[in-house]
Amino acid sequence: MKIYNPPLILQKLSSTFLHWRVDTKEREMFLTFDDGPTKGITPNILKVLEQYQAKATFFCNGKQARENPEIIEIIKQSGHYLGNHTYSHLNGWKTSAKDYLGDVKRSEEIFQSSLFRPPYGRITLQQAKMLNNQYHIIMWSIMTYDYHPKVNPEQSLIKLRIKAVPGSIILMHDSEKAADNVISILTGVLEYFSLLGFTFSSLEKVFPRKT
Repeated sequence: MKIYNPPLILQKLSSTFLHWRVDTKEREMFLTFDDGPTKGITPNILKVLEQYQAKATFFCNGKQARENPEIIEIIKQSGHYLGNHTYSHLNGWKTSAKDYLGDVKRSEEIFQSSLFRPPYGRITLQQAKMLNNQYHIIMWSIMTYDYHPKVNPEQSLIKLRIKAVPGSIILMHDSEKAADNVISILTGVLEYFSLLGFTFSSLEKVFPRKT
């Protein structure tokens, strides 16, 4: 069973520390990409975004960023924004708070950001409290399942057309697992919602840098 929208009760209970959507009345959405940058995938995503004059936020693993500095630079030069996604793509539920925080800090050696998204969406309350002073912890309001081996891109788009609203934070992936689906889904989202008058911004606009 695929859960495209996180349960509202979960969003309300965790809203003190986690951001699930953007509170806006503007016809605006926020595209986010996890797990990159990845050669042959992230650059293609950037080309599609450029075609539609759309901005996005890329939650990058520090290890991937270290291995692909040229793509990190292109993301920044293209007007998109970077977010921290740990260095090693850690599962917070299986990692001590000390080790988790250390891994997040390790990514700061590669690039700096005041946005953070926990891999798998798994983070403990203690970890969230420790990170909250320095980071806006960003979750998502719509999951595309572009990484899933059995996802049908058209079915995913149908769900997105029904469920997306102003302020939606849409989660996609610029990873190897999403290679077969992400461009198709991204193009479909941009085509459909652009015709409805929506724009696509990076989360930097909404969540200013913490000091």
